[in-house]
Amino acid sequence: MFGIGIGEGFGLFSKFFTAEDGENALASLGEHLSAKRVVFVDTCATPVLAEVIGTLVARGVEVHVRDHHRGEGRTPEAVEAIEAVLGKRAHIVARKEAPACALLLRHGEFRGPGTVIVADPDLDGLTAAMKAAGVAYEGMDQDAEIFDVRPRQSAETLTPFGWVLVRALSSLPLFDPDRPGDSDRAKADFFYGIVRAVMGDSIERRELEDRARHYDACVAESRRMLKEHMDKPLPGVCFVDTMGAAPFDFTTLTQGMEQAGAVVTAVRKDSGPIARLHGGVQYSLAVVQRHQRELDLRTLVPAGTPIGLEAGLISNTPFLLHCSSEVWMQTIFYALAMRLR
Repeated sequence: MFGIGIGEGFGLFSKFFTAEDGENALASLGEHLSAKRVVFVDTCATPVLAEVIGTLVARGVEVHVRDHHRGEGRTPEAVEAIEAVLGKRAHIVARKEAPACALLLRHGEFRGPGTVIVADPDLDGLTAAMKAAGVAYEGMDQDAEIFDVRPRQSAETLTPFGWVLVRALSSLPLFDPDRPGDSDRAKADFFYGIVRAVMGDSIERRELEDRARHYDACVAESRRMLKEHMDKPLPGVCFVDTMGAAPFDFTTLTQGMEQAGAVVTAVRKDSGPIARLHGGVQYSLAVVQRHQRELDLRTLVPAGTPIGLEAGLISNTPFLLHCSSEVWMQTIFYALAMRLR
């Protein structure tokens, strides 16, 4: 969770999946004692969100909701609970009715001091929050419809500024569960830079353009590594050693391995929690999406094998596994060979 100034108001960016999410949001909103109105945009209805809204209403705060996730959540009763509390101040529709949440708002509808806009921490949420606060650029609504659909993002479908934004966003560091604050700070700086650039700050605009160019260079490096260094040590396994490589885009790298026929992508790298504890090296494996029902990476780990950072092995989901060089060579590589032969 993080907050930034947007025009004359304040934007708070958070998800509402866990009790901790709700507690943190209420604590942050409590710091804005002058806030008499809270507007939730692009925040999928969950029991946690419903509870937060109920608490705010009980405190005498005027609450509004604008969202396009109707029918997508696992708890439809959360939508009903929010609508029961807010009545007409809750406008929750299906995505087909509003591909972008910005389309549910009028420009500057919630502008001014005394209002906190709470949004999902992605570009759809940001553009909706900006529009609500009266900060917008030409073509923003059309861009917002594309921001949630990654395959459609291109120089042809977005405005020139929108194309800068999606590339610049991809330049941010990947989320590290061991250091979540780093990700929040990086995204807060990025979002604030977007707001300032739209409001006419030429320095922030150049910074965004520099980020986009850096991303382009990272994509080019990934494509070079795929061409020059990708190996297939086992049937169905594509492997790239990125140790000491120039900055590269991990998504481009793994997508290239998938296009080369990988069932499992394997990357040797010098970053990650295991690398920090085990000699600066980490092997990261992932089952590509179309094969995730066929292979559970956790089955590669023999019963009784120590698991955890100290042991050099993490596999908390069926399709991801991270390990040290020792575990890779002594256990995982052999198990993969037996499984994929």
